[in-house]
Amino acid sequence: MDINAFRAATPAAPIPPPTSHSRSSTPAPAYARTGRETPPDEVLAWCLTQYEARHGPLPAVGGRNHWLTALGYFCNERGVPLTELESHALNSYAAQDFEVREITQTLHGIYAREAAAHGSKPYTAAGNKPGFAEYSAQKENRAGKQLPATFPAGVYDALPDYLRRCCEPFDGHERAVMLLGTLAVLSGCFPAVGGTYNKRRFGLNLFAFIIAPAASGKGTLAWARRLAWPYHKELTDASHAARAEYDAELAAYKSAGKAKASLSPPPDAPPPHKLLYLPGNTTAAALATALAENDGRGIMCETEADTLSGALGADFGNFSDVLRKAFQHEPVSLLRKTDRQHLDLARPALSIALTGTPGQLPRLMPTAEDGLVSRFLFYTFAQAPAWQDVSPSAGPPLDPYFDTLAGELTRMIKAAPVPDEAGAYPVEIVLSMSDWQRLNAAGAAGLTDATAHGGGAGASQAFRLGLIAFRVAGLLTVLRCFENGQAPADRLECDPADMGTALAIMDTARAHALAVLATLPSPGGAAVGGKFTAKAEQETRVRELHAEGLSVRDIAEQVGIHYSTVSRWLNLP
Repeated sequence: MDINAFRAATPAAPIPPPTSHSRSSTPAPAYARTGRETPPDEVLAWCLTQYEARHGPLPAVGGRNHWLTALGYFCNERGVPLTELESHALNSYAAQDFEVREITQTLHGIYAREAAAHGSKPYTAAGNKPGFAEYSAQKENRAGKQLPATFPAGVYDALPDYLRRCCEPFDGHERAVMLLGTLAVLSGCFPAVGGTYNKRRFGLNLFAFIIAPAASGKGTLAWARRLAWPYHKELTDASHAARAEYDAELAAYKSAGKAKASLSPPPDAPPPHKLLYLPGNTTAAALATALAENDGRGIMCETEADTLSGALGADFGNFSDVLRKAFQHEPVSLLRKTDRQHLDLARPALSIALTGTPGQLPRLMPTAEDGLVSRFLFYTFAQAPAWQDVSPSAGPPLDPYFDTLAGELTRMIKAAPVPDEAGAYPVEIVLSMSDWQRLNAAGAAGLTDATAHGGGAGASQAFRLGLIAFRVAGLLTVLRCFENGQAPADRLECDPADMGTALAIMDTARAHALAVLATLPSPGGAAVGGKFTAKAEQETRVRELHAEGLSVRDIAEQVGIHYSTVSRWLNLP
């Protein structure tokens, strides 16, 4: 299996044409044309209405070529003739700083490169649902809807031995759940490993979110969580023992009386409570405290996304900003008035693995513009529930198998070096220049594709998928090092095959992310997110008024919510 054969790893041209995520798996079915033949001008008018409702009108200044490019891909797939779109664009969009030549070259280039996709998602005449509605209907995520394909079989064949064995007991979508869940868990196990990406220093931390209906097999994530549980248990047991010893010393000091107590100093401050897994059911203050006691690091692994979304929506929750900053290792500060608690986290590094149903998604990420969306590796699927053989004849229990793998991971964690200071990575992941070129080319192609289908939200997703691919490549490099019988140290150069695997994972992940984005409302667009969308709009308005200098009580009166809620949304003490 030559992993370099994947499209993401080896772009076909110097300016790679975008690949629609629906075409990257099974070709999207052409919706039957019934009734009268649809005139081209009607198709164009419908496309403009749909596109502008989702992405807004042509920007007055800046970003116009970007906007027109995405429109061109959209119209091409809907079957709009090039002549019709070009005529409209020249008459409506041409300006002194947006010349006819630029418009013409942009549209002709799209239609030439994407000739095979022309009319692949045609608009149907009145009385039938248009292709765009079918695409957007993925938000229900029910069986029968067109969803992206799973990872190519070659991805699993090319994995390092440890990761391949973790995924081996499963197949189909469950295998993909195990792959992403294991990557997310492993990404929080090697804090001393990092590298330089886009002129900044990053660790390997990943956020993964698997979305599927109930009883679909997404509970496989529990096996990924089990891998690092023995090491987590060692940390907590040691913390309990240290706390018991501290409590005994403190009790002895207090019972010694004033005379004896004056001869020996009181015991030091309570020892920190060390953890690997941090609970999703927490508060902003508790999460910051836990991170501070664990050197700014930890893993959240929850098989029900509502555990996390419920905490975010609760009083004194709202730690979404902490999660967003932790993904980028940006500083987090916390000050609480009640106990004068003041915490500063210089470089938090959090890893997250979640599973949830489509209905749980908007409770965690109300809109496509939510900052959490672009930070996650998504995988979404729908399959009809099927009874499995639950008798012993179906195979041996998996517990001993994963206990063995968990023991291996514990030994790897202990063999890896420990970071000596914030931002310092004793183990440096490096890429060859050719691999950097492959990453840049795949990222540019993915950006065009994501922008065409997801607008600004898609572009944001594509940008962070580049960092995610770098982190995945780093994890594969670490596992490959252990596979070769060596503990990671100093500089580790990524194997080109592992870079190809990471780019193939990025390619599939982008398709799934775009499918997820299609289920989320955009601010200013149609209100399809219910109370969660309304809350997101209120929070946006609160921040706008705060930026204008209004007081908390004035903002509360204008928006129509309690002033304490305004303070919480603005992270005010």
